[in-house]
Amino acid sequence: MKRIRQGLAGILFLVLSLFLLAAGNAAAEIKLGILPRLGAVELFIMFNPLAEYLSRETGEKVSIVIPKDFDAFKAAVRAGQVDLGFSNSLVYIQLRKDLSIEPLALSSELKAGARFRGIIIVRTDSAIKRVSDLKGKRMIFVEKDSAGGYLFQRLILKKAGLDFEKDIELLPFAKKHDNVTLAVYNGAADAGGIREDDLAKMKDKVDLSKIRIVATSESFPNWPIFAAPGMNAKSAAKVKAALLKLKRGNPASARVLNAAKLDCFVAVSDSDYDKLRQAARLVGAF
Repeated sequence: MKRIRQGLAGILFLVLSLFLLAAGNAAAEIKLGILPRLGAVELFIMFNPLAEYLSRETGEKVSIVIPKDFDAFKAAVRAGQVDLGFSNSLVYIQLRKDLSIEPLALSSELKAGARFRGIIIVRTDSAIKRVSDLKGKRMIFVEKDSAGGYLFQRLILKKAGLDFEKDIELLPFAKKHDNVTLAVYNGAADAGGIREDDLAKMKDKVDLSKIRIVATSESFPNWPIFAAPGMNAKSAAKVKAALLKLKRGNPASARVLNAAKLDCFVAVSDSDYDKLRQAARLVGAF
């Protein structure tokens, strides 16, 4: 009888240990929120290798969260529904105004590097040849909180002396960079604003020989991965170390990042975004 009781006690101890272990693993899960500049399926394919890499390096499960739009992304960060965020620079500085988010690493693109630009596109057969020709034309952008697909183009227009509120016909936001390119390609818009490196990603969806770049913005620091306010400091430090281990030209790093069109992560500080803050204030976006 004693042995039976000991056996039952052992089984109960094992079950309890497994339960606590499972609970601990659930609590240790890190949620990585991705700003949805592209479709959810495409973004998951792009960033799942990075999530798996971070899971291995940190010893904590990293899962991807893709909110439905930019506002939902910001709401998720504010509500503590994500631990890490990967967003464009404008959304980062907007959130940083009143949240204690901390940039961990700066993403570097395969072609553009650690900085990026916005472009204004038209059809090749368009009569629009320069920025001044955009006066009175129908323009389409990604989202009001898009850096490469709205803010940078507003700067271009302002420097050209155009009044954004009066001199163009603003079409409803397209929500995705792909949608902007398609609208221009199909003639639904006279011109559109997208991130420079997102044009090449449309080569299988449109004939890019029919698209022409009218203007290109100056460059600004690329997207950061940041720790949300409620993230455990030790976990954030492990994620930061893992990101900075991903080096340009390293085959192992390429296997993690190539799907996301990145080649490495580099060190970053909040002050790197001060110039962007000045630009955003200039057009009333900050």
